[in-house]
Amino acid sequence: MRWRARASSEVLAPPAVAAGLVLVRTIDNRVFAFGADDGKRRWVYQRAPSSLVVRAPAGITVAGDFAFAGFPGGKLAALALASGALRWEATVAQPKGSTELERVADVIGDPATQGREVCAAAYRSRIACYDAASGRQIWARELASLSGVGLDARYAYVADERGALHAFDRSNGQSVWKQDKLSYRQLSTPLAGSGAVAVGDFEGYVFFLERETGHFVARSDTGGGAVRAAPLRMGEALLVQTADGSVVALAL
Repeated sequence: MRWRARASSEVLAPPAVAAGLVLVRTIDNRVFAFGADDGKRRWVYQRAPSSLVVRAPAGITVAGDFAFAGFPGGKLAALALASGALRWEATVAQPKGSTELERVADVIGDPATQGREVCAAAYRSRIACYDAASGRQIWARELASLSGVGLDARYAYVADERGALHAFDRSNGQSVWKQDKLSYRQLSTPLAGSGAVAVGDFEGYVFFLERETGHFVARSDTGGGAVRAAPLRMGEALLVQTADGSVVALAL
């Protein structure tokens, strides 16, 4: 063991590593930055704790000099990597409703970045994309999602709560296609490859869809439990972890 460091509360998402830092998002709305070489705390960003939060992985995405993190209340924050200072904050979704449960609008999953844009989804309410440098909103769509957003050079992909997979034009948010033949399969965050989009489901299947049309290309059975975590790219392969602990690499 090289070092050990303590955060303030439970960590549900994998740390992000960049610029000699290990960044950790805790469930009490804090972001810690530890030195990758010695584990010493470099800075901490803190928001007021929420009485009710979605217990789901909400991670950190690093792009350039910024670390992007989502928070309860539908907030997306851009933090300076060097100091943890807040550069800008945007509201992905406004909490609505008469009860605390109805007003839950946490940003879920990891913010997605591509080029000069960063996109995020708020729990069961809305997705939005912003200019990564200024926080200016580029577009937003009302969509009830339970997982995060996937991006490639042209499109933004997101699964809604009923299991339909959507592709939106990254430049303006216009709908490109919708694949609704995966209804109620509890889809993971989509991952876009060079020619296909991959998404996992609650039975351990991974579906591959043509990125331009949404038509099915292939299906692979991991032989494990549900695919809850977002698939990861590993070179030319797709890395999938299932709920029963299996790790499977598939050609993307």
